[in-house]
Amino acid sequence: MLRKFINREEELRFLEDKYKENGFNFIVIYGRRRIGKTELIKQFIKDKPNIYFLSDKRGTEVNLDRFKGKVSEFLQEPRAELSTFDGAFSYLIKKINNKKLIVCIDEFSYLIEKDNSMPSVFQLIADEMLPNSKVFLILCGSSISLMEEGVLSSKAPLYGRRTGQLRLNALAFK
Repeated sequence: MLRKFINREEELRFLEDKYKENGFNFIVIYGRRRIGKTELIKQFIKDKPNIYFLSDKRGTEVNLDRFKGKVSEFLQEPRAELSTFDGAFSYLIKKINNKKLIVCIDEFSYLIEKDNSMPSVFQLIADEMLPNSKVFLILCGSSISLMEEGVLSSKAPLYGRRTGQLRLNALAFK
């Protein structure tokens, strides 16, 4: 079956324009399930250095272990002994030596759902580790309420840190 990516030119252009900017970028992408968020991201990152990570509902420990595997695979090094997401990001930042890198955490809402400290962990990452880097961080989620409350709300630890956001809606019929 041939799958064709269609009609997200505006969103792709937004991401490409942000990617051309120098320095750290933090983009939030959200919208209901099966709307095309993951495919948009995969189209955007396909020809760029990236770590794409799809979270699941098994909790922080399992997701951290899987994320460390993605970091190890990207760096082509043995898996580092790291016990936290901020430790993994700190390690990654040192290793990439100020090169541009996209790090996408897809279904970030699953991490929040299982561990409500995740927004504050990513606040630490965004505030302390990434500002002087060239990392292009994408947090993506399908639970609109969790993404709005846990990431975008003025009461959320990540509030005011994003450099852009996309709420994807259904494609128009035409």
